[in-house]
Amino acid sequence: MSYTIKALQRDTKTKSTSKKLINDGYALATMYGREKEYSIAVELREFNKVFSLAGQHDIITLDIENDKTREVLVKDYQIDGIKRTIRHIDFYEIDRNKKIKTNVHIRLEGTPEGVRLNGGIMEQVEHVLPIRALPASIPREIVIDVTDLKVGSSLHVSDIKFPEGVEALGDSAKAIVTVVAGAEEEAK
Repeated sequence: MSYTIKALQRDTKTKSTSKKLINDGYALATMYGREKEYSIAVELREFNKVFSLAGQHDIITLDIENDKTREVLVKDYQIDGIKRTIRHIDFYEIDRNKKIKTNVHIRLEGTPEGVRLNGGIMEQVEHVLPIRALPASIPREIVIDVTDLKVGSSLHVSDIKFPEGVEALGDSAKAIVTVVAGAEEEAK
């Protein structure tokens, strides 16, 4: 799927310009390009619509006024604590042929055998995984089936089957999820 957002170049010399953009429904943003950094603004409603579909791992094309289009990922964003709206966005320009490092959320699927049959308690130790991949290969999430986990067993990074072209970073022996004995089991 293809996503495009129009962006305005913004003047960072005066605060009044930024305030006017915010009042007109824009979110302030920075695009970290391969050659230089851009101060831009994107219409907040348009960004929210695209971001709800693309998330942080789908490529977005920024159509910057008076400049060329740039392929980017949303690297970070800040939310206004009072209004609960996005107030600033960091975009990161990508090269489709160059691997990048990012974090991907982990979603557990199923109920472990040790929980269903033996009263164990499942503990998710890690909720995100650092990975390296080409931008177009970054998964939205890593899904891990935990139905076969028994009390006292764990799944580690090394147990995960990653999509082609995706490699885990960090300690492969790190536990992602574990099933421990429940309070009743420990009392026996």
